Amino acid sequence: MNAVTPGRHRAPGGHSVIAELTSIARESAQPALKSAAVLTATGGLVVSIGGAANAAEPAAEPAARSASPAAVGTHSGIVAGPAISGPAIAGLQALPQHSSALSTIGFTAKTKAKAGTAGKKTVAIRDVVVERKRAAAKKAAAKRVAARKAAVRKAAARRAAAQRAAAQRAATQRASAPQASASRASRGSTSRRSLTNSTATTKSKVNTSSRSATSRSTSSRKAASRSSAPRVSSGTRSGHNWATPGQCTWGALNMWRQSQGYYPGGFSGNALSWGWGAANAGYSVGSAPRSRSIVVMQPGVHGSSASAGHVGWVTAVNGNKVTIVEMNALAGPYNYNTRTVTHTGGMSYIYAP
Repeated sequence: MNAVTPGRHRAPGGHSVIAELTSIARESAQPALKSAAVLTATGGLVVSIGGAANAAEPAAEPAARSASPAAVGTHSGIVAGPAISGPAIAGLQALPQHSSALSTIGFTAKTKAKAGTAGKKTVAIRDVVVERKRAAAKKAAAKRVAARKAAVRKAAARRAAAQRAAAQRAATQRASAPQASASRASRGSTSRRSLTNSTATTKSKVNTSSRSATSRSTSSRKAASRSSAPRVSSGTRSGHNWATPGQCTWGALNMWRQSQGYYPGGFSGNALSWGWGAANAGYSVGSAPRSRSIVVMQPGVHGSSASAGHVGWVTAVNGNKVTIVEMNALAGPYNYNTRTVTHTGGMSYIYAP
């Protein structure tokens, strides 16, 4: 018996190309192989998958034919004709082992970034023009803020100056009010003196002797008054109120100006030194009280300051009672008040001409 060549055997004429292609397409996992199998079928080509098994069958065929009929009959179902091989497909043989269907049709996946570039810091590109514009805008905004602050400061300074001016005007008005009342009181006193003289004259007409006595008495009083009246002289003048606003010195100088039309000058300092300062400046200074004069009080006299003394403007004198208008005393700074004090030691007077 002849030996049968091992391998895949098919009965002659039993091979189906469609069935073989269907099996290949079902077993293939890549769409590219399916497409290649379809192209092979449509071109009339037959692809043999078992080429290696069928290659030995032509050499064994003469031995099979020389065998006995019984042997042939026994192996009739095993011996197959030679396999038909079609032309090789370049696309199928050249596919790399790691290729895929996407790479077959020209698609390539994105490559991963290199390990050396991971973690590197991104470099930002600066826009110099934009930065300059922003810097200019910031500088302009700062200038506007500074201008607004300067305007606010100027407005505050103007308001403060206006308040000071208003306070000074108010102080001047308050200072002029007592002077006006003093003038009215002086006019009233003059009227009362005229009425008294008229009454005395009428009485003297009725009683001649009484009139003579009264005339002598009046003459003697006038002579005594002339002898005791202080001699008044005018000293140095000033064009402005040089004392500190709101203090008693400022108020006394202001009252002098309202009465005389100018400020006395040539001396300065605290109130306690005004007596000898005014005398050195050419003014008459005495110890006898008199209206239209500045009274100078030494420290402690009638509540005067223990360190600076006090001054005021004399509006009326009645015996040893002296009525004065003063600032920064009972009413406080910048305000006038009127009071009557008793003439005593430590009080001197600067007489207005």
